[in-house]
Amino acid sequence: MREAINKWETDSRPREKLIAHGPEALETAELIAILLGSGSRESDAVTLAREMLESCGNSLTDFSHLTYDELISFKGIGPAKAVGVLAALELSRRRMAADIAPKRQFTTPEELYEFFKSKMCNQNREVFWVLLLNNRLQRIDDRCISRGDVKSTVAEPRMIFNYVVSKQATAFAVAHNHPGGSPKPSEADRQLTRRIAAVAKELGVKFIDHIVVCDGRNNYYSFMEEGLI
Repeated sequence: MREAINKWETDSRPREKLIAHGPEALETAELIAILLGSGSRESDAVTLAREMLESCGNSLTDFSHLTYDELISFKGIGPAKAVGVLAALELSRRRMAADIAPKRQFTTPEELYEFFKSKMCNQNREVFWVLLLNNRLQRIDDRCISRGDVKSTVAEPRMIFNYVVSKQATAFAVAHNHPGGSPKPSEADRQLTRRIAAVAKELGVKFIDHIVVCDGRNNYYSFMEEGLI
């Protein structure tokens, strides 16, 4: 039978350890254990958290992609614990998005990547996002216009330009993600980008870039950077 965490030495208990030494002193599994609050009959919270991480190859990025159904499939994880974990992950995503100043200018592919990454970092399926800009390349609005599955999403120029025109934007950028894959664009991605560029030229709207976002630091593809826009 497992030993309850409250029977552990004080310095080994995640909550007490955090209070005494700060959150940076805890292992990732210990931080997750605090979110869980308790384990199962067979496993304490730390062991359960380690099992969850191991199922994701000890990748925190992959862990952040776990869905509600996947979380409750772990023995000892019920609706309340699953919702708590998902809420914490969403707060992390929103914290990243909050770092982007409302009036900042988007002048480089890396700046666009950082913006779109904050919108897509916890997605385990493809999404297509549009960022609307004014003539100073400052944000007017942004929106996800399409959600797909793990391998693809569907976005049409009509969907994009209805949005652009409705907000009277003078410039825009688009992005989609490749969950867990390579940022290299597919032929369909290239064709869509050419169609968007053609319509933008006809309407006199500046098409800044199409960014393909992947997990990992600076793991992206910029059509503008590659000279394809």
